[in-house]
Amino acid sequence: MSTPSATITMQQRQLGNELRKLREAAGLNQDESAEHLGKASNKISRVENGKVGISKLELDALLTLYKASDKDRVWCRELAKGARRRRGRPTEETTVYLGPKWFRAFRDFEQSASEVMMVGSEIVPGILQTADYTRGMFAGRGDDPNGKIAEDTVRVRQDRQAILSWDKPPRFSFVLSESALRREIGGSEVMAAQLRYLAEVALSDHVSIQVIPFDTASYGDMGYDFVLFRFDEDTSTDIVYIEIYGDALYLDKPPETVHRYTELLGRLYGIALGPVESRTFILELADQFAGRKAGKD
Repeated sequence: MSTPSATITMQQRQLGNELRKLREAAGLNQDESAEHLGKASNKISRVENGKVGISKLELDALLTLYKASDKDRVWCRELAKGARRRRGRPTEETTVYLGPKWFRAFRDFEQSASEVMMVGSEIVPGILQTADYTRGMFAGRGDDPNGKIAEDTVRVRQDRQAILSWDKPPRFSFVLSESALRREIGGSEVMAAQLRYLAEVALSDHVSIQVIPFDTASYGDMGYDFVLFRFDEDTSTDIVYIEIYGDALYLDKPPETVHRYTELLGRLYGIALGPVESRTFILELADQFAGRKAGKD
């Protein structure tokens, strides 16, 4: 049975992801990398999966073998230092990552997770947004919807959407409030297209979208947007992501805190419409927006 002290730290998992990408870019397999370190063949696999740590000497050897750039060397060393520090911290401490690296961490977790569970109460989650919907968000807050920042955001979100068409993608599940579907962003035509895109994505075997309508009797638990990353059957390695203004918060400890979010997610699944009912609900809303556009023409 896993104990809190055995929980895999986020930095350790992230470091493993970075080393895997560098190894693959160098055209090497795990056995070749392990042989270079003089270690057992499963050493690299365990490091890349975040199951074990790596010494500074071993890390430097791999970075040299992979011909890592200066930027990647600095990033990997920072992750390694963070992982080593975390092993000495009390289990009741919560980890906070702030600053420009927070989204790189999110991308790594999203791509390496076995399951990604998202809750959206006010807007459609980024990975499900159409380009026009994203631009509409920028326009709605008074920014240039065709400026560089907006276009960069559109590009990143479309890059993220590629994961939905992987041969073996993570399992994605979304719980969305009716408010997130009715809030008009970009105009009625954009909303109709956005909602029809959601209905299309919902047909994928590895995607589940459930809606909590306004008339749901038990609505008190909605309003807490978060993402829960799960990496395998061992739920002690779950990571919760909460976006805050301009930054993000990642929680992996204490287990009780993470478990509360798991319980909250379970309650939201319970009060939401089922996936089939939700898809019908989304298409009906799309027709309403389309009719609104037609009425104006």
